[in-house]
Amino acid sequence: MFFSIDGSAVLKRLHFDRIQRVPEALVKDLISEAEKMLLEPLDYLPLSLYKDFLRTGSRENYETPYFRKRIRLSTLVMAEIVENRGRFMDRIEDELWSLFGEPGWVIPPHNSYIRDTQQLPVPDTGKPVLDLFAMESGGIAAMALNLLEDKLTPSLVRTIEAELRRRIIDPYLSSWFWWMGWKGEEKLNNWTVWCTQNLLITAFAIELNQDEYHAILDKALLSLSDWYSQYGDDGCCDEGAHYWHAAGLCFFGAVMIINEVSSGALEWLFKEEKMKNLASYIINMHIDGEWYINFADCSPKAGELGAREYLFGKAVGDTALMRQAMLDFREHIRILEEGGILPFDDNKYNLWYKWLKFRYAGELSSGELPAETGPRPFVHYPSVGLSIYRKGRTLLAVKTGGNDDSHNHNDTGSVILSAGSHPVLADIGVETYTKKTFSPERYTLFPMQSLYHNVVNFNGIGQKEGKAFHASDVVSTPEGITMELAHAYPEGTVGSYRRDIGFSEHLISFTERIENGNNPVLSLIVMDKPEIAGTVVFCDTWRLMFDGAKDIKAETLDITDARLRIAWPDKLYRLLIPFDNVLRWQAEV
Repeated sequence: MFFSIDGSAVLKRLHFDRIQRVPEALVKDLISEAEKMLLEPLDYLPLSLYKDFLRTGSRENYETPYFRKRIRLSTLVMAEIVENRGRFMDRIEDELWSLFGEPGWVIPPHNSYIRDTQQLPVPDTGKPVLDLFAMESGGIAAMALNLLEDKLTPSLVRTIEAELRRRIIDPYLSSWFWWMGWKGEEKLNNWTVWCTQNLLITAFAIELNQDEYHAILDKALLSLSDWYSQYGDDGCCDEGAHYWHAAGLCFFGAVMIINEVSSGALEWLFKEEKMKNLASYIINMHIDGEWYINFADCSPKAGELGAREYLFGKAVGDTALMRQAMLDFREHIRILEEGGILPFDDNKYNLWYKWLKFRYAGELSSGELPAETGPRPFVHYPSVGLSIYRKGRTLLAVKTGGNDDSHNHNDTGSVILSAGSHPVLADIGVETYTKKTFSPERYTLFPMQSLYHNVVNFNGIGQKEGKAFHASDVVSTPEGITMELAHAYPEGTVGSYRRDIGFSEHLISFTERIENGNNPVLSLIVMDKPEIAGTVVFCDTWRLMFDGAKDIKAETLDITDARLRIAWPDKLYRLLIPFDNVLRWQAEV
């Protein structure tokens, strides 16, 4: 499918409505945060800090001040828009000046022109790399200009316009990066829609001529078409629930912007079943409260829903998505009113997202709440190989598919089991990103390995990454699922590994059948400290019962990584259950 716009259509600059009907707690929190930021020093990003990534592998040393600058600029701009007293303007101009003082906006781990190649030590200012965060930096600066143009020093306005052309617009029109797709056989991921959404914000928030607007939009539509064509008709995000906010939701964001500047040229897309499936995915992945099904590089606390999700639900008529976004937003306001701690948000710097939050705060906080429809008891996503079972407060998610997903973990056949918001069998998620995370050493990291997922491994040999390593003979029904997993392991590891799972509200039954496998050991990750009594394992209010197990052991996993600690306590536990050829076991929740 390819999207197109009439070449004679008049394209408009983005217009941002006046902010009104904002809950008092939200305004107070914004102004308080902005006032504190006035007292913070400007962040300086020296060249030595940029080069530190290649020396140490740490992303945080450079990215912490890099993102703090952008969080501060976006927050101060929103505070000025809401308050409209001029007292934040001097610091906003300082932050903009500082932003354009950075020779390059690409972050060190992304500083290469060819996908998955060695990063260059410093950015080339004559040939900018357009990565996720260069594009978001452009969006922030362009929106700041659009929203505050009449308050900014005129010469600074001209500087911003010229720099956005040099850093974003001209390189976009004259270059090709892998995430743009359509030109080759690239497998696309969230980069395509995330970058394109922010490119559209940058381009249409500033004043360009019609030829430039059309050239940008034509190229953007090619990328969006390629991404949408590669995405499964079922709408499943193979990168996990956390990355849906940067994938399916950013695709919606890009379409939303295009509709605004073109008088609704892609409005028809919201009637497509595939688009509706893109929206409903995040609700199907929701477990309870803050908890989400979290395969791939995804935290089980995948982020609260808000204005963008609400607008997506509204566009496609998904009342369940609208309702959850409104509930999350109202909980957000309640926490602010009571002085509590808000859920973690790893994109506090995108100014468009902040503006949408305040623009639609009135609807989200006081609009009529759609009626509760209840979750679907069974969902199967064939494009990724994901089956989800619900009954009462019990949820089981089973990942089949293969080990070639974007942000892949070697987890084919693994399961997640929850009793309400309480994890029973867990997926650890991903640690703080480092140089190693996206390198040939990725699968030396323990959370990426099948040895630390809820599957059988053989004499310490786990699954392999790549398209060739996958499940087969998968049969998924509302009552349970069966699969053959031998092909997920290196050749010669196991002749056959069949996993059968039966689902009911309080008792989930598993059978592991092995042929020609050396020392099979079932690995299970649990959050509650286990007590082993023979072939029964007690964990908090639930238990595991094994038939055919040998000597069951438990290992303690110390969780010290900051990213993992967002969701998990300081310890998780890995159960190791050796057996011979057949293991039958049940989880009673």
